[in-house]
Order: sequence, then C-alpha cells, then structure tokens
Amino acid sequence: MYQDTVTLFNRRRDKTGDTWYPTVLQGVDLNVDHAALVAKYGSSCNDKAVLHIRYGWHDGPIIGSKSYLTPLLWQAVADPTEMITFQSGESFDFFIEGTWPDEKPINDADWPGGFYNHLVRTRDGVYAVSAAAQYSVIPHFEVMGR
Repeated sequence: MYQDTVTLFNRRRDKTGDTWYPTVLQGVDLNVDHAALVAKYGSSCNDKAVLHIRYGWHDGPIIGSKSYLTPLLWQAVADPTEMITFQSGESFDFFIEGTWPDEKPINDADWPGGFYNHLVRTRDGVYAVSAAAQYSVIPHFEVMGR
C-alpha cells in the first residue's frame, strides 16, 4: 500500500486559455479494481479509480512539498506552482498513472484538441477528478477518478 506514483494536473483557467500545473506524487495508493470500488462504494459507483494520498501538516495540509488549498483558494493565488488542489466539475483536474517528465506548466493550446483530450486519446490510466475528501484521523485525501 502507498507504493504507487501518479501525476496530478491542476487546471488554471484565465483569459488567455487553460494552463495545466503537473505535480508528481510518489508513495500514494491507486486502486483501479472496479470490483473493489463497487464493493466499497456501491453498484451506482461510476468511478474507475480511487487515489489515497497521505498528507502532513504545517499551517495546513502539505502533500509532498506543496501546500494544499481548496479549489477556490488555489484559483485565487498569484502563483500556484507550490500549491495543490483537487478540483472536480466543469474545471476539473485529472491524474495519470506514473510520472510526467517534468513539473513545468503546460499550455493547453499547444496540444491539438487540448492537453487532457490528447492524453485520453494516447494513453491508458488517465482519470478526471470526480470528487475528493479530506480525512484527519488517518491524515489522507481520497480522490475519486473517472
């Protein structure tokens, strides 16, 4: 448990277009076993993955070297490169299995059809964030992905 690596991509929308901010997360637990997801969350579960991410605490949750912010606070900071969030809905974030080569921001317009759509078309293990919950007794986030 907690031996997987994923890369989370946070989406930032502005007048010039979308920018994706990647964060490689090592030492996480990624479960993509559909039978296990249905057993835990019920037959109406449409998610294809659940990601458990442990966090520390220093004036708020810390994941790796980045501070966690709620989606609205993350969107409001001037420079989100040292922050992380889990956003679902229309401006969703997503994660992929494995390591993305670097953590430089990615301009969505540089990819035909958009960065997320390109990854969905060209690789397996791409999951849009559908929900996230923070737990404090055993400090971790549970992130659901479709």
